[in-house]
Amino acid sequence: MTAAASETVGGTRPAARPRASASEALGRWAFRLPLIFMLVFFALPMAMTVVFSLFERTMFWMEPGFTLFSYENFFFSARLTNFLESMKYSAIAVAICFVLGFPIAVFVRRSVPQVAQHRVILLFILPFMVSEIIRVFALRPVLQRNGLVNTTLQNLGIIDEPITALLYTHTGVVIGEVLSFLPFIVFSGFLAMEAVPKYIFEVCDDLGVGPWRRFVDVILPLAAPGIFAGSVFIFVNGLGVALLPNILGGAGAVNAGLIATQAITALDFPLAMAVSAIMMATLMALLWIGHRVFDLTRILTPLS
Repeated sequence: MTAAASETVGGTRPAARPRASASEALGRWAFRLPLIFMLVFFALPMAMTVVFSLFERTMFWMEPGFTLFSYENFFFSARLTNFLESMKYSAIAVAICFVLGFPIAVFVRRSVPQVAQHRVILLFILPFMVSEIIRVFALRPVLQRNGLVNTTLQNLGIIDEPITALLYTHTGVVIGEVLSFLPFIVFSGFLAMEAVPKYIFEVCDDLGVGPWRRFVDVILPLAAPGIFAGSVFIFVNGLGVALLPNILGGAGAVNAGLIATQAITALDFPLAMAVSAIMMATLMALLWIGHRVFDLTRILTPLS
C-alpha cells in the first residue's frame, strides 16, 4: 500500500481551499478600479503637466527638453501680477461665502429636523445641475447697467444713477465667484457640523453662553476642517475658472485659468502647462497647511 493510500485510509486529507467565487473577484476589482482610474486619469496627467511645462516651445507644439523659460515667462511678467490679483479677489470671495454660507449650515444642523436636513442641503446643490456657463451668463442681465439690481435700487429710491461697478470689473468677478461656489461652503460646513452632536447647542444654552461666544469658542473650532476644505475649493476654483473673468470681468480681470487659456490660444503650450503646475502647487500647499493645522480627516470623524 502506498503512502498516499495509507494516508487516505488512516486519516482524512485536508480539505482543498475553495476557489474564490466570481462575485468575490468582482468585489475586489470594484475597489481597485477607482484607484486605477485615479492613477491613470488624474495622477498621471498631473505628473505629465509638470514634465511638459519644462519642454521647449515649437511653432505649433512643443518638444522634449529641459528649460525653465515658461516659468520665467510667468514670474517675470505681468502674468504674476494678474495671478496675485486674482488670488486677492478669490480670497475676498471666500470671506463673503463664509459670511453668507456657514450660518446657513449651522442653522440647518441646529434648527431643521434631522430627517429633513439632507433634503434642505440638497436644495443648495441643485443649481450645479445647470451648466456653469449658463449660470454665469445669466448674471449679466441681473448686474448690468439697466439690469435687475440697478432697476430695483432706482425704483426704491436708494440710488439715483446705475451702479456701473457691478459688471465688467473685479467686483463682478467676485459676485460671480460667490454665487457660483457658495453651495460648497454650505455643504462642507454642514458636513463638519454633522459630526457635532446636537446636545452641544443645548449645553451652551443651559450654561447661558451668548450667540457670539458660542460661535467663536464652540462652533468655529469644531467646524474648522470643513470650513477650510470648502474655502480651499472656492479659492482654487476662483483662480482657475476662466469663464468668470471672460463673462463678468473687464479688461483687467484675469485669473490663472484665463492666463492658461490665452497661452493655449497663442500655441504656447509649455506656458499653459507651467500655469497649471503652479496652480497644482498652490492647491497642494494649501491642503498641506490645512491638514497640519486643522487635520482635515476630522471632517468625517464624529465628535467624541
